[in-house]
Amino acid sequence: MPIKRVFTKGFSIAIRARGRAIIFIFLFIIATMTTILQTSRIYSYETNDLIRLKGVVLNPTTILTADKLDNKLSDIYTNARVYLSGIYVVYGLVLLDNQVMIVSVKDYRGLYQSLELPWVVTEFKPTTIIEGRYITSKGEALIGTDFSLSFEKYGFPLTTKLSVGDVLTFTSGTTEISVKIVGVVESDLSELKTAGGLQVDNIIFVNWETFSDIAVNIARISGPIESSSRIYVLRVILIAKGSAIYTLLGGDMFKNRENIKEVVDNSGDKLRPLERALLDEITPGVYQSSVFTLILSLIFEIFIAGIYAWILIRFRRKDIATLRALGWDAGHLRAFVVGEFSGTLITGFLIGVIIGGLYALIIERLPLDILPYLFVLIANLVVPLLIGIKSTSRGVIKVPPLEAFRRA
Repeated sequence: MPIKRVFTKGFSIAIRARGRAIIFIFLFIIATMTTILQTSRIYSYETNDLIRLKGVVLNPTTILTADKLDNKLSDIYTNARVYLSGIYVVYGLVLLDNQVMIVSVKDYRGLYQSLELPWVVTEFKPTTIIEGRYITSKGEALIGTDFSLSFEKYGFPLTTKLSVGDVLTFTSGTTEISVKIVGVVESDLSELKTAGGLQVDNIIFVNWETFSDIAVNIARISGPIESSSRIYVLRVILIAKGSAIYTLLGGDMFKNRENIKEVVDNSGDKLRPLERALLDEITPGVYQSSVFTLILSLIFEIFIAGIYAWILIRFRRKDIATLRALGWDAGHLRAFVVGEFSGTLITGFLIGVIIGGLYALIIERLPLDILPYLFVLIANLVVPLLIGIKSTSRGVIKVPPLEAFRRA
């Protein structure tokens, strides 16, 4: 009999099994649900809630232009650099008689992490998009739900509202730069519209390449854009160094966050008009609870995989001995037992992923991404499966053929 057919037979036995197998399927479901929920939550902390977890935000109380920023941040860059994974500055360029402000974010002095960039501007996070998608290349933009432009045509005042798919073209002499709207966010943009005392009607968010292109070729700004007196500083975001893995290895992102705040507070008048914003921060207890629960779920999954492999060999001992006495070789016996083990584990895993994923998405409203599911696939399926295969394969060989006759 082909080994594949024997494996399939064992798998089908697990699917149809009652009692013992049902109990372990339920345990595998619980472990997988817990892992996927906690993994999604930690991933959400590191992305959607990045500012609440590791951020220190500085907002201007009066108008601040980019040419004055280096003087403001020099002490922070020097004294807090060891605690930082990134410094990000949100810049603005006002066009069309204050009707539109082009906004973008850029790292400060090359201190950044590429994975953090989409999440540091709270109003334009990927999870705030209610229509369309996030920007991925030059010439694309995000807007708010109330974006509209006023103009006159044939002497009559007109207003047009933009949405996904529309193209906004900026002109200066013979130069034209078109920006396509690819997404609309639900975020309240009032904080950016009035940053430092500015008063603009609309915000359009673009990547840095598009922002630079418009600044140089439309606004005719010469020299480094980040040092121009015509570019406004809308916000400065400081991100503390640390992650879940970093925390487990002994690093303390929360201590880094507090050290950054201490450096900012000690900067005094030199930092003005930048002031530290009060944030609804994620506490160490909340974060560490999720990490601890995740670790326990992984240990539990591996433990029950080992226990189930041992029980399966004990329960199938007479069957294995009988099959060996009938001439089945080790390969076929391993396939049979591994098939039953795999059927139980995979069934529990799939049900757990479906239930846990739906709960995380619908009830917890956590951001949906492939990375947590890849982690769960490895941690809750591949690792326990390898442990089970090794344990059952070793157990099958240890059952002698004479066991069938002694038990008879």
